[in-house]
Amino acid sequence: MIARSLDRRAIAAKMGAMMILRLALLSVVCGSMPFWGSGAVLAQASATLAGDRAQLSTCLRDNRAMQPSCIGTIAVACVSAASADRRAAEVGCARREEAVWRERLTQAVQQSGRSLDSGRRSRLVALQLTWEGFIAQKCAFYGATQREGFQLGRQAGCELREVAMRALELDRAATPPAPTRRPSQPPQFFR
Repeated sequence: MIARSLDRRAIAAKMGAMMILRLALLSVVCGSMPFWGSGAVLAQASATLAGDRAQLSTCLRDNRAMQPSCIGTIAVACVSAASADRRAAEVGCARREEAVWRERLTQAVQQSGRSLDSGRRSRLVALQLTWEGFIAQKCAFYGATQREGFQLGRQAGCELREVAMRALELDRAATPPAPTRRPSQPPQFFR
């Protein structure tokens, strides 16, 4: 009974956050708002977030062929460094890394929307909002299936993983393929 009410509250909170995200996403994709928004948001960016950004960028650059292996690197190190309750740290550490991946996701959505006309841009925003709702429901369900005490950490981990995978997916879609190298001479066949 308590788990159900917690799930409903969490879902209601997510839905409210999604409405704010919808407005922000629409303005970002349409180009009427810079990536970070106002200067107040920039002032709130911490040194920890900047360090996490650098760590993730380094991991992605060093592992171009296996970028999904970078998912969770910040959160795992953060939980390992936690001296107190590790289960409580799971939530905070997953949210900390998710913030970095959300930045990358927002950039990828913005990059994808730049080359689209207004109709396709609206469809991109609708698709992204639908995806956000699906992930909120999926991870809330996954969290609810876990044992008491593990629910919040597992739900946060699910959201981290899904946001990161979506960011990588949109990055790949926005990155033009490398040009194929043509030989300087046609191939010769020896008999």
